[in-house]
Amino acid sequence: MYKKVLLAAAGLMLVQTGSVDAANVNLKVGTFVPAKSIGVSKVIKPWMAAVTAEVGSEVSMKGFWGGSLGKSPFKQYELVKNGVADMTWVLPGYTPGQFPQLQVVGLPFMLDNAMEASLVVQRLHDAGLSQGFGQTHLIGGWAAQPNSLFLREPIKSMNDLKNRKISASGSVGGKFLTSIGAISQTTSAPKMTIMLNRKTIDGSIQGWTGMRTFKAMALVKQAINIPLGASPFLLLMNKKKWDSLSAKAKASFSKHGGEKMARAGGKNYGAASDSIQAKNKQAQKIAKFVPNKAELAKIKANAIAKVHSWWIKKTPNGQAVYDKAQAILAAIRKGG
Repeated sequence: MYKKVLLAAAGLMLVQTGSVDAANVNLKVGTFVPAKSIGVSKVIKPWMAAVTAEVGSEVSMKGFWGGSLGKSPFKQYELVKNGVADMTWVLPGYTPGQFPQLQVVGLPFMLDNAMEASLVVQRLHDAGLSQGFGQTHLIGGWAAQPNSLFLREPIKSMNDLKNRKISASGSVGGKFLTSIGAISQTTSAPKMTIMLNRKTIDGSIQGWTGMRTFKAMALVKQAINIPLGASPFLLLMNKKKWDSLSAKAKASFSKHGGEKMARAGGKNYGAASDSIQAKNKQAQKIAKFVPNKAELAKIKANAIAKVHSWWIKKTPNGQAVYDKAQAILAAIRKGG
């Protein structure tokens, strides 16, 4: 009888303290990109290591890189929402309509670098101005260096882009392309490489890191380095799995995620983009084209008038999000 009372009391204490839940949670972390990609090697893996060092055996995380849990970039949100993966790296550009507010960082001429874009992504979420997370929990958000425009054949003027077929990963990039008279082709980065190789597109809006990761640099001859919007990235966790974590584990996940993860992403994507352009042998073969001041001013004014205004109108709470993003940028540029 005495033993039964002790066992019952111990069971009650375990339930009350949550230590049952704290016992060795195994988590599957998936991405569609390889382990060597910047997002995995410089952002996600360091976060995993920091959390593991802090919580010990309470949480065990295993990486499934290169699409081993699901190869399609367009299905990553579904994988984590449905629990196929406990965490996945999700690109809002590949999930149309799911994270509309975060596409603000994809607006051309909005941002100067990856750090700005990364902090806007995270701070918009922290301010409660981004929606679409549903059955998932955001561990951290960041972004790549603003995209450039890569072309199979060189141009001499931006007017030469008219009627050229150019790929973009989302609707914002597509809207910019149509605004300058190009023909937009929406596709994923892996398929971009295939289409460039088959010459079914004339170019792509893409980042230098993306061109390297997806082995597309040898397929283009020219890069137009104007800031055509950044690609936002999210490390999402299944909400039920998040809810099952202990308070200690949640605190560690958040401590090493959030803005800390955003800054890690911004720093490493910016550095990688600069390094590729300066040191990569294949990148050295790509000619750089810079529009003259008058042409650049015209393109920027066109982007703001046609693309920014279009995005504000079509996005839920678009004006408030746009204004907040501008305020965040102003604070960052003042050192905040």
